[in-house]
Amino acid sequence: MLMSVISRPYEFVAMPELSGSRVLITGLTSTSGFDLARGFADHGARLVIQSPEDTPEMTELAAVLAENSSDIRLFNDPLQGDEDAQRLVQTAVKDFGGLDSVVNLVTVDPSAVARLETVADVERLVADVLRLPLRLTEITANRMRLVWIEGSILNVVRVAGSGDGRSMMFADVLRATLADLTRSLAQDWAAHGVRINAVAPPSSIAVMGRHGDASDADLAAVALEMASRKGRSISGHVLDAEGAARRWC
Repeated sequence: MLMSVISRPYEFVAMPELSGSRVLITGLTSTSGFDLARGFADHGARLVIQSPEDTPEMTELAAVLAENSSDIRLFNDPLQGDEDAQRLVQTAVKDFGGLDSVVNLVTVDPSAVARLETVADVERLVADVLRLPLRLTEITANRMRLVWIEGSILNVVRVAGSGDGRSMMFADVLRATLADLTRSLAQDWAAHGVRINAVAPPSSIAVMGRHGDASDADLAAVALEMASRKGRSISGHVLDAEGAARRWC
């Protein structure tokens, strides 16, 4: 049994409005996002989970989530382009009749950051990292609009192994770009009641101030908060998740 499965360092405040809610989580892996998915499952949400992993560990994690989730579907096909993203969302909407919350998880490979040499390299990697979650945001927001759902979309981007100068520079550019795009998308979809927020890697200032990256429990706390009644007035923000589990549990 995986330690992440049996360890429960935090129990979150009950949010009964999440029971039966329809939640799409993309980018879940055996090392990132399980506490987040478990938080929704423990509240009785109906889950569609996309993972790039097709491993015994993911099968085990899905079995644990199914113990509390009222309904769960697991897709192990990687999302390699817009057509894959469109197909996943269409399937989720068809199976559940709509989506109330979407969480897109992205973890940047540290080897990709280590290869950066120029500003152009940084800009290309930032664009590549954000392309799929932003496309998923547009697709799912449009689906929410079509069926009059005032939903929540949260894009979570993490940089694995960050801490050196190159990683911090990349994180700063990534955070600023994600902030601009999140504000723009939130404004575009505000009239339809769709809320769009993000969690980005900590800035170099935060790292120098000894604030670290958010844990999986922190991300779970933020995602649950944004999907609940408490998050219904929040949109267009890059949220600081570090320490959120302690604040909201």
